[in-house]
Amino acid sequence: MISFTGFVLGLTSLDVYSNLLPLIVFIISTFFIMSFTFSINNYFDISTDKENPRRKNINAIATGKISKKIGIFLIIIFAIISLIVTILYKYEVFLFCTFLLFLGWAYSAPPLRTKGIPVLDVIWHFIGFFSYVIWGSLIAGSIGTINFLFAISIGIWSSVGQIGNHINDYSFDKESGTKTFAVWIGLNRAKTSIAILTLIHLIFLIPLVLLYSLSYYITILIVIIIPVLGLLILKPKKGAFPTKRCFIYFFTIVIGGAVYLSCLIYKILFLLDFSTLNLLNFIGLS
Repeated sequence: MISFTGFVLGLTSLDVYSNLLPLIVFIISTFFIMSFTFSINNYFDISTDKENPRRKNINAIATGKISKKIGIFLIIIFAIISLIVTILYKYEVFLFCTFLLFLGWAYSAPPLRTKGIPVLDVIWHFIGFFSYVIWGSLIAGSIGTINFLFAISIGIWSSVGQIGNHINDYSFDKESGTKTFAVWIGLNRAKTSIAILTLIHLIFLIPLVLLYSLSYYITILIVIIIPVLGLLILKPKKGAFPTKRCFIYFFTIVIGGAVYLSCLIYKILFLLDFSTLNLLNFIGLS
């Protein structure tokens, strides 16, 4: 889904025939790249996933549904198919595909295994999600300012989620000797880091709002209505949210989601050649 948003933001037209081949290449290659990434992660996390109650029923190799040999075979097949599809399409897409496969391999597999190196594990997550957005845009045909701003924001958003997962697994990871960012920095500091990253995430949403969300009436409504509905659903107490987790959820998922959706709608309306509002001229941004 993250890559598909990048694909939509990278479109240069809404012509079905001109976009059909890029879309097919995108769907096939992205499926096998993600399959490779998750499969190699499962393979090298077998021992810990067997003991982790949150993961033991997700990892097919850890549960014994498939053997290690089949797991390795599938990992190789996933990589080969994605490389073949992309090299038959465009050389630059093939190179970027190779880069994404490297990211997935280096994150989970020795000797690098960046997921086991505190701080670098979070940075790698940012790089990965940033790259997935750019990947979709590259195949679609264009990479501009909106693509980079969107990718940076998504990268920060993913880092919040990554640290959140570390916090959820903190007790198990500490007992098992798994070195995550949260274990390295401590539980309380990890929670503080999430709050800081949430603030940074909000800051990086601002240019997306000013440059794109304010361009059409419908995009303006989206960034207003969705947060309001979020508040109603979360039912905050007087002047504060019920929990810090609720605070993080609202300012990353709800507000972030509203801005991201508005940017996608902006792109579609822009390609349909709808006239933009004059709000940008009014506030001096164009």
